[in-house]
Amino acid sequence: MHVPTLTLWCFCMLVALASGSPGGRWPIGLGMSKYVSSFLGGAVININQTETTGKEEELPAIRTVSAEWNIPWSKAPDNADLSNPNNRHSLAQWVGILGNGCANKNWYPFLQAGTNIEMDEHGAIVAGAWVEWFPAGAHPIPKENFAVSPGDQIMVVVNVYTRILGHVYMKNLRTGQEYTAEVEADSPKDPKFQICLGSGVAQFFQEWDIAKDRENLPIFSNVTFSSMTTIDRRGEFYDLTSGTEDYWTMIDAGRQVAIPEGIDSKSFVVYSPQGKTWTPRGSH
Repeated sequence: MHVPTLTLWCFCMLVALASGSPGGRWPIGLGMSKYVSSFLGGAVININQTETTGKEEELPAIRTVSAEWNIPWSKAPDNADLSNPNNRHSLAQWVGILGNGCANKNWYPFLQAGTNIEMDEHGAIVAGAWVEWFPAGAHPIPKENFAVSPGDQIMVVVNVYTRILGHVYMKNLRTGQEYTAEVEADSPKDPKFQICLGSGVAQFFQEWDIAKDRENLPIFSNVTFSSMTTIDRRGEFYDLTSGTEDYWTMIDAGRQVAIPEGIDSKSFVVYSPQGKTWTPRGSH
């Protein structure tokens, strides 16, 4: 199954968006208002470096990020020609830990893991799971190791231990199947891959693969992120009421694609305007 190089393209675009923002600010500073992206919808929790042992240059600010979410269903707009791949949509749901680059402030390596859904030429939806240490592409997890389907409830835990080492744990809460992996940066000696000092960002996103312009927008069932956990290097916990959170609304060419809405301190929902009240057939 095809898994798009989700953030490989998208993150480059995000840098371009940041450079075009007022003052050229990168959008991870504390206290920012709701951010707008053409491909990301969700929430982030920004964490300042809290390590006080003199090892600030050795470890990223965030140690652990985790959440549960439901893998959504998606459908094509009425009368969409699905023989054209550009009319099909790919959506990913993920959590990740973003840090600063060790050698260059303009590098933003991060470890992320999640799920994705793909549409075929008949409108059928299939799902998969993957792990990625940016700036490398996503590594699909074989279905025999971890199988997922639309409607499944998933738990994902991402840990970053050192500049180049981390750990991913996944569980399909419907089937009980688990997946665990020690993760090393794809190119550990390359400074671009090394998560380093300074502030970090806990990421909770629904992502839309839009490598090409799309005339039609994706329609998807609501995705609820819950049981959200963010832990810094000292063991401090943060949530959506910590005062360091930001919500990201997905807007493409002036059209709303995905809208995040807070539920409580540890959960929020992301919905598409056309899919908010949709109940898919065959959903669990």
